[in-house]
Amino acid sequence: MDLVTFRQLLTPSGRDALAAAAALAPTEAAFLACFEKLRKRHPDALAKAALETVLLRGRAGAKFTAADRMYFTREALEQASGEAVARHRAARFVPFDTVADLCCGVGGDALTFAAAGPAVHAVEHDPLRAAMAAANADALGLSERITVHQADALTVPLPGVRAAFADPGRRAAGRRHLDPEDYSPPLSAVRGRFPPDFPLGVKAAPGVALADVADLPAEAEFVSVDRELKECVLWFGPLRTAARRATVLPAGATLTADADVPPSPPVAPVGEYLFDPDPAAVRAGLAGKLAADLGLAPVDAAVALFTGPAAVRSPFLTAYRVELAARFHAGRLRDHLRAHRVGRVTVVKRGSAVDADELLRKLKADGPGHRVVVLTRAAGEAAMVVGERVGLL
Repeated sequence: MDLVTFRQLLTPSGRDALAAAAALAPTEAAFLACFEKLRKRHPDALAKAALETVLLRGRAGAKFTAADRMYFTREALEQASGEAVARHRAARFVPFDTVADLCCGVGGDALTFAAAGPAVHAVEHDPLRAAMAAANADALGLSERITVHQADALTVPLPGVRAAFADPGRRAAGRRHLDPEDYSPPLSAVRGRFPPDFPLGVKAAPGVALADVADLPAEAEFVSVDRELKECVLWFGPLRTAARRATVLPAGATLTADADVPPSPPVAPVGEYLFDPDPAAVRAGLAGKLAADLGLAPVDAAVALFTGPAAVRSPFLTAYRVELAARFHAGRLRDHLRAHRVGRVTVVKRGSAVDADELLRKLKADGPGHRVVVLTRAAGEAAMVVGERVGLL
């Protein structure tokens, strides 16, 4: 939608269109049919915007508890941090009375910051997203704590701001950029508008190469939610508390290291248990430290999978009780699963070139049982591990 149509959506007639759209319970598949019904009572542009908003609110429910009152564009919703991540991040800004949220999009972080206590200057260059950020602040009763600026994040005056967070664009012309200097604006430009010791957090792509940030005076924090890697944030100035950090949510567990990360323990054969580390620890380069801290051993020098003789308690690990560990051989795997009457197989790939879909077709598993098959490498060779996942240890 365009800005004019969005403004109409905030009027009484727009609210009527939203209510009528919600009553149709639209889906992507039924969008055209719902649009034909709604356009009989409302202008085409308004009807389309109302349906789009209702659909996006439904999707946003997984990220925002107040999604049914908020406004989004598709791209902005996809890029927005969920509330679990935003609340974790906001904790670092609580000591500051006024903070800036640069490149704020539709205001997801600004809302969380304001709810945590600080006053917020939210800055967004795109006029539609800025208008949505202001509307979202109003919808959640936070408009007195959030000032939205439709402006350039690098030049807008920020009087009284004591700390800042920036979420620069990481896509252009359909491409995702990993190097922070390819962001819009680049990391160096964001840092350049503040003093060197200013409290600053900058969101980076979760796939950012550690080599691209290793020389920065920053803490690189990788965050996962329910074992899905969500983002990396670079913390500068007094917000920096370590060189690297891995955080898993919703548990809130965190693992840190300074510049010197200890080496991984020596490789060992797969034992009674296999452990799959959380992707936040892997991306932060802390998987080896995790293994050393917990007395585990990697099964291969190039794969982040660990083994040990007993169950280990850690929110950073998914544990499997090993039933079979061997070189990869599709026939032997099929025979093992048939012998144990396994009909449901969950495949986990870690450093394996095996086509999982093709393998599942060849297995033709049948029976009431379920097993996890980990396709990986062990001691430099293609390997397979069959086991059962055990509960959070």
